[in-house]
Amino acid sequence: MGAIGIDIYELFVLLFCIETRFNFAMTVSPENCKVCSFITETFRAGMKKTENQHFGGGNTEWEEKKLGRFATSETRLVEVMEYICKVKQLEESTKFSGIQNLEYKCQSMVEEYEEHIENWYHHKQHSDPDMFTWLCVHRLSVCCPVGRYGPMCTACPGAGTANTVCSSRGVCDGDGTRSGTGKCKCEQGYAGSICSVCDANYYDAGTSNNSPNCKACHPSCSGGCTSGTAFACESCRRGWIKSEEGECKDIDECLTGNPCTANHMVCVNTNGSYRCDCKAGYMKDASDECIVDVNAPLLDIWIRPDTLLRFVAIPSLCILLTLVVWRRSVYLLFFAVLCLILAVLIELRIDHNSIPDVAKSFFKHS
Repeated sequence: MGAIGIDIYELFVLLFCIETRFNFAMTVSPENCKVCSFITETFRAGMKKTENQHFGGGNTEWEEKKLGRFATSETRLVEVMEYICKVKQLEESTKFSGIQNLEYKCQSMVEEYEEHIENWYHHKQHSDPDMFTWLCVHRLSVCCPVGRYGPMCTACPGAGTANTVCSSRGVCDGDGTRSGTGKCKCEQGYAGSICSVCDANYYDAGTSNNSPNCKACHPSCSGGCTSGTAFACESCRRGWIKSEEGECKDIDECLTGNPCTANHMVCVNTNGSYRCDCKAGYMKDASDECIVDVNAPLLDIWIRPDTLLRFVAIPSLCILLTLVVWRRSVYLLFFAVLCLILAVLIELRIDHNSIPDVAKSFFKHS
């Protein structure tokens, strides 16, 4: 009876430990894994920068005999710790860019688990050279090996098979961390639980390393295809029509009937559709109507409208003054003076760089 009681007690303790570990892992954030990875990478950077150093006494052989090897000495560890948790020590740090207060969080984790770091440095760096796996995966349990995810480091879909994780055509959610769903997020054009089939309107152009090689169907295709040409479509998209030869051809909506009936609009055919653009010299306003574009260049006449008006007005005024002198008419004199005053006011008060809409419209499009 006593033995049975002990067995039950041991079983209870075991289950409690498993549940505690499971609950702990459930609370682990993917960020903790990146912070731990940052610790190991900066520590490794410090190890690399101190690998050729020694105690500095001049007699390296005597120093190592009396003081021990510098490679695993406390002196070197102190120097290495000067490099830890510093972004500037890494040649490539973009994968850590999404973590706010990275260096502070790194220092906090180092303070909490410093004895593990020292243990690896003094006793494990030769037997377990992969510090990340030893520390982050096995000791702190904040990460999983590549190809595994979640609290219990479950294998990602396809891991351990010939197809590899997600058929090498997607990303396992939570891969390498203690979080995530483990579902494959497939690349564009791929589908399925392990990204092993082509998505709609994609076709397999030939397998590569037991993985599909999905390419996009021709833009005219609907419902799938067998190759990338317009002849291989299962059916044609709206705006396309299948010819007698079996090719999906674009329908020119601008020829079958003008769908752009608003003022100053023209129809422009596009692949599978059309659009309504404004005529030259017009632009769309906020209500999508075409209005005169006063800033558009004048391409169809060789002289500016205001300059043309001057060429007409000035000779006309000269002719009018000649008639005044010749006919000696008071009425013509009054009219000529009035025209001269208006011409002077126009020259002085109107900005000739801004041509009135009505004048521009008249000279360009009337």
